[in-house]
Amino acid sequence: MVPNDLLVDTDRYQLYILQTLEIRKSVFCSVDYLCQFLDISKYKVERNLEALQDSFLQIDETASIRIEPTGEITLEGISNLLLKKVRLLFLERSPYYQIFHNLITYEIGIESQLEFLPVSRSNAYKYQKEIKILLDEEKLNITRNKITGSEFQLRNFLFNFYYEVFNGIRNPFTTEIKAISNRVIEFLKQSHNVTISKTVEYKLMFFINIWLTRVKYTHFINESYMQVQESNLKEYLERLLKENFSLSQQDCEKEIAYFYLFLGLEEIVLFSDDDYQVSESENTAKEITTNFLHQLVKQMHNISPEQYQLLVDGLMRINRRWLVYHFRESSFIHKIQNKYFQEVNPQFEKLVRTYIESLDEHLFNSNQEKNKLYYDYLFFLITKIPVEQLEVPIYVCIDFSHGKSYNEYIKMMLYTLKSMHIVYEENISSKTQLYLSDFAIDKLKCEQMIWKRPPTPDDWEEFGQLMLQVKGN
Repeated sequence: MVPNDLLVDTDRYQLYILQTLEIRKSVFCSVDYLCQFLDISKYKVERNLEALQDSFLQIDETASIRIEPTGEITLEGISNLLLKKVRLLFLERSPYYQIFHNLITYEIGIESQLEFLPVSRSNAYKYQKEIKILLDEEKLNITRNKITGSEFQLRNFLFNFYYEVFNGIRNPFTTEIKAISNRVIEFLKQSHNVTISKTVEYKLMFFINIWLTRVKYTHFINESYMQVQESNLKEYLERLLKENFSLSQQDCEKEIAYFYLFLGLEEIVLFSDDDYQVSESENTAKEITTNFLHQLVKQMHNISPEQYQLLVDGLMRINRRWLVYHFRESSFIHKIQNKYFQEVNPQFEKLVRTYIESLDEHLFNSNQEKNKLYYDYLFFLITKIPVEQLEVPIYVCIDFSHGKSYNEYIKMMLYTLKSMHIVYEENISSKTQLYLSDFAIDKLKCEQMIWKRPPTPDDWEEFGQLMLQVKGN
């Protein structure tokens, strides 16, 4: 199940049209082209474009789609940022999503939802039946107004869903959960003296929101992957869970270990290998890391012991995160994007692609997951095995949701713009002139540019234009 599955048909179709237009915004596009490409009538194309224009008015009045007398379609203000906001608008008004979200955040059934659902009783039950079919694909169920299944996998699924859809635009969880989540994040920052980027902070926020929502309704974790040492943070979390959710000591320990696991695998707090408990996934991660490095060493020469250990540590983090969470990647799915790396980084690309294709299929829950692992490996190797580049400084904060390795990759690409003076920043500062990300955040004080992953020629062209604009201000 992906977020678009919860859109009503008309909105899903309009979103597809908008995605098509956004991809083709730098080339000629006409009503006739859309008729042929989508295999629909001219009347339907025009009606859908009008409906999209109405939706823009709720998000950005400067964005527009116009049909010229010649039939050419001209676009103003159509960006990946707008596309994300339109999808969220469509999702939040969908009865499918509303029913699903109410089951997660309030655990109330259809009868209790009817007073605020924009559909009849019979349609509401029909929608719930279709949601059950989608959840079945994830090996999840709806039982007595609760979404159930493997608790660990259910939380992973919910995290993927909410984080991808909402980005930093809105937070859909209850006021109570949001308040506790904010307190946990602030205590974490103070107790560990860590600075967290915007995307990581929102990622952590969604993780905690889902974690505490599940705990609130007494859905607890059975697995334990971490050994948690005594600390101020552990003491704080234990007190918080007991006071707010009445957890037993045993459940507290497992839930805190669950939270620590996320902190470690997302590199928010670094733990030693000894902190990770021996498990099947840990042993598999070690085996996969060792085998890959064996292939790498055969092709690469002069890898120092220090470099080798750096690669071991980084690949272990990637493999642990994959085997524990099975996170998916909703981007980087087109062949043209794979071709980009085949042309730009052929040696790394072939090595990674060949190795991942050789792994047992049973290790993956989906092709999207395999796709994410491919790019995690690729970005890590490109950024950790040295390549000579020019470093020429403008204040640009690079903060992509894919993770640190991808941020490093984008930074490396920017250094190839020899005519620009770019200063890379990991976090927004008072000097930041441009926030570059794939992650939409509302109300930033600096310019914001939302790139696809990987950046397209259009993205690079727009970036160059924006750099000139920022430089001239």
